[in-house]
Amino acid sequence: MNTVEFTVIIPTRNRKDELVRCLDALISQEFPREGFEVIVCDDGSSTNLRPLIIEARRTGINLKYVRQEPKGPAAARNLGIRLARGRIIAMTDSDTLPAPSWLKKLHEAFTADPQAVAVEGMVHADNEGEFDPLGEGPSNKTGGVYLTCNCAYLRNVLIQAGGFDETFPYPAFEDTELAARVQQIGRIIWQPEAVVIHPQRPLTLHSIIKKLRHWEYAMLMGYRYGYLAWSQYPVSNPRLRVATLSVIALPLSKFKMAANWITRKPTASLKLAGFGLAESIGALLLVAPKALFGYHRDKIFRRNYL
Repeated sequence: MNTVEFTVIIPTRNRKDELVRCLDALISQEFPREGFEVIVCDDGSSTNLRPLIIEARRTGINLKYVRQEPKGPAAARNLGIRLARGRIIAMTDSDTLPAPSWLKKLHEAFTADPQAVAVEGMVHADNEGEFDPLGEGPSNKTGGVYLTCNCAYLRNVLIQAGGFDETFPYPAFEDTELAARVQQIGRIIWQPEAVVIHPQRPLTLHSIIKKLRHWEYAMLMGYRYGYLAWSQYPVSNPRLRVATLSVIALPLSKFKMAANWITRKPTASLKLAGFGLAESIGALLLVAPKALFGYHRDKIFRRNYL
């Protein structure tokens, strides 16, 4: 292979140890080494990542490192897209472990369907099969989720779509928003054999409160595309729907799960119920007022970032 077929883009911030493991997984890819490059897009890390980049380059992998002030993962990925040489942009996160066959299987999917403009792969936890009521992490077992920890796009299509919307500042819904625009251009296909392992993270009070900020962008998806994040959730009144989901439906799901685990893991169950209560109160104070009364409709409109 004489040309760079893939550019793998990894946004990161302060995940030094996790990034080392991710790069090790990419070094071990079964895809020809000369056929892909890796761009690490540092989104304002306070730790020095350059030594580990230098060490990884000694393996012979084609690795670039770029840095920007903290702007969020959407902006970091756009930085990588602008610098990419590959025909295909493969996305993953700095704390994931792409399987050795990851790039090979993505390439096979594009080859098998020349009409595809993007391919999404399977994502599951590193403790697959062991359910933890106090663990959380992204998962994609059936397709139609478009997680940027395992999705590949034709670079020219990303340019045509305008890149990630950088007004989405968090790692939330910027991936599904991009997928919504890309699907107006062509088809995103499912490749379950392209696997990325994503670690579960502990569910904490801090993580729950932090995620309350994400609801605004689910609502924005509703205004732009008529559904909340994914097309299987159509919505006619995004404001009311977001308020109801954040204050009632999502906390209620935690209460139900806590009830199911009360006899097996009583301490974890009680903790989960407490998290549900905190989430409901937090959403009532922070999400519902903004959704119902404080949202600015001018955010619906976007511009190209590439």
